Amino acid sequence: MDLALRVQDIIGLILAVLIVAILISIVLILRESARERRMWEESEEEDIFSPPRKRSTKKPLSEDSAASEEPTSVAGWKGKILKELEARKAWNALSRSAGRKSEAPKEEKPPETVFQPLQEEEVSIPLEQEKLQEEKQPQIPLEEPIEKSEPPQVVLERALKKLQGLGLDIKEAQPLLDEESIVFSPLLWEVKEEIRSGKEMGNIVVHTVFKTMPGYSGEEVVEMYRSGNLSVVEKMEARIRTAEGREFLVATLGLEYFRVPVLEKTFYEGHLSEKEYELLRALKFVDRNTKKDFARIVYRKIMSEEE
Repeated sequence: MDLALRVQDIIGLILAVLIVAILISIVLILRESARERRMWEESEEEDIFSPPRKRSTKKPLSEDSAASEEPTSVAGWKGKILKELEARKAWNALSRSAGRKSEAPKEEKPPETVFQPLQEEEVSIPLEQEKLQEEKQPQIPLEEPIEKSEPPQVVLERALKKLQGLGLDIKEAQPLLDEESIVFSPLLWEVKEEIRSGKEMGNIVVHTVFKTMPGYSGEEVVEMYRSGNLSVVEKMEARIRTAEGREFLVATLGLEYFRVPVLEKTFYEGHLSEKEYELLRALKFVDRNTKKDFARIVYRKIMSEEE
């Protein structure tokens, strides 16, 4: 019982000490704030009631210091104003008289003489000489004449007539066709593996592939080919068509790699133009015998034992 009373007394004592300390700190804070406020008010009163600082009225010295000094009395100001008015009147009178004097000599100015430049006399040419120069100068046309391109059918017929005149026949011309001029597809080896496994090879079908021409559809390009325009031919493709209906692209022959030695010789001898030579080569390229030779080479490549 005594121990509990002692503990309560100690706690109460501690609380009392804390309360006293808090009160003392509050009092000190209030005193400090009051002191600072008093100092601030005193400083403001000093600023308000303190006499203003004198501004320096010194002006830069000039040659006429007496004229630049300001008058300190009303009589001085009146005298200064009167002096300024008299100076302005004198200035206006001078400006008017000067204006009248300046206007007078303008009427007495002599007329200005205009000198012709010597360059005009040096450049001037008689009319007869100008006509001769115009006749000597060549007449240059404003627009160059545009050559109308002939239809490919007309060019091809003319080229065939030239060959007949030279005693040559396009059907008898032998092309230079071998495995080196043909590009084989990786599917060719796949077909070879199927044949080795016992499957039937199927049929070799050769397709003519045409160029993609801007502004023309595929059907329009085919119609151009059927009408005799062989310039639309690009390449030939050999495909294997199986019994199941599948197709394998196995080889490609491009027109740019197709060579006909007889036509090349005739072209280099100057008997054919470049366009005529190209159309004759395209005619031999789409020939049925050429397609058969192409298919034979592809078949021989498939059936060969070489890898």
